[in-house]
Amino acid sequence: MRTLLGICCALACAVGAGLAGTASAAQQVKLGVHLSPEHLGKGTTIEFSIEISAPGKLVPSPLSELDFRYPAKIGLLQSGLGRANCTAAALESLGKGGCPANALMGFGSALLEIQVGREIVREAGAISIWMGPVAGEELQLLFYASAATPASEQLVFGGLLEEAGPPFGGSLDTRLPPIPWNPEAPPASIVRFIARIGPRNVTYYRRTGGHDIPYRPEGLRLPHSCPRGGFPFAGTFAFIDGTTSTAQTSVPCPPTLGLPGRPGPHAALARSAHAPIDGYAACGVSPGLHMCRP
Repeated sequence: MRTLLGICCALACAVGAGLAGTASAAQQVKLGVHLSPEHLGKGTTIEFSIEISAPGKLVPSPLSELDFRYPAKIGLLQSGLGRANCTAAALESLGKGGCPANALMGFGSALLEIQVGREIVREAGAISIWMGPVAGEELQLLFYASAATPASEQLVFGGLLEEAGPPFGGSLDTRLPPIPWNPEAPPASIVRFIARIGPRNVTYYRRTGGHDIPYRPEGLRLPHSCPRGGFPFAGTFAFIDGTTSTAQTSVPCPPTLGLPGRPGPHAALARSAHAPIDGYAACGVSPGLHMCRP
């Protein structure tokens, strides 16, 4: 992601402007979550977004880790997503073309900021999300980020799907590497990050009769009942300046599919058997996303 940023670095050095420091006070984070569609017992795409700001309109400190917590009984194992795996090495060497289509989990985007003198430079990047190799008994997601400019540099980082305590069921714990743009300057800062995990714009292929037949996976399964107060989500965010921030939100229960805490009138129709990820089976009834071999 260095093309536009490198140009701005050269300009700054030419005029002797130097670099203004990033914010040292606690960053402020706004968390947003959207479920589409939102039908109890059925598949959905989860979109979560974060917006990061700092006091005084400064560029915030670079994000180093985010822990996104989501509700219990989100049916990833029954979603049909992640029927194949990709590796960080494949993404780094071959890009998205190095991963099988059936490893795609979703898409996203990011917006970076760097303060150059009195100017704030922004650069957008696209993100694709892939099922990574299983780490022990935990699933791993891989994020592949690239800037919009053709000659930009790509970035690969991973996140582990882990169990989380009530009222949550699991978390996506992601550690982000520094995003360098000038060896003598602080890394670039993420000010907006959006990730969509689910079947939206995702196409898988099933081998039938010697042909690859395209299909759309169902998506993350919502539980058959909605907790009182809606589906809870929260995040904890760490920055390279040592500060942390937290944010939380909830998605209201679907208005037409039953009262909170009770299955809606169509919940029984939504129950069906779905095959787990190839080679693995769900380890009993657990709010987390651990897997075990059959």
